[in-house]
Amino acid sequence: MKKKNNLSVGTLEELVRVIDQDLTGGFSIDGVANEVTHCLEDKVSPDLLELLNLMLLGFNEEMQLEIADDLLDFACSHVVHTTGCLSADAVLKSCYGWIAAEQGFSKSDIENTIINLNN
Repeated sequence: MKKKNNLSVGTLEELVRVIDQDLTGGFSIDGVANEVTHCLEDKVSPDLLELLNLMLLGFNEEMQLEIADDLLDFACSHVVHTTGCLSADAVLKSCYGWIAAEQGFSKSDIENTIINLNN
């Protein structure tokens, strides 16, 4: 017979410490990727465009350009791309969802098509 473990570990607030950092100043958006994201200006709100640009930080120039191109394809033509790179694909999935929501996709369409990609 299996023994049940009734160990209580407490609340999440008791278990973790949060250390806030702002490392964005150490990163920038590549010039070509920045030009591509400017093409999104008439497709998304200024607030969303700023968020999409922030999502590019921390990636190298080639991946920034790939992500920017993929976001532009989605915003204009609703074509979903993946990269095979887990971190980039996680960013793309989030960004696709935000763009879709802003463009009026239904929540169920977003969840069924974008969030469940490659699952």
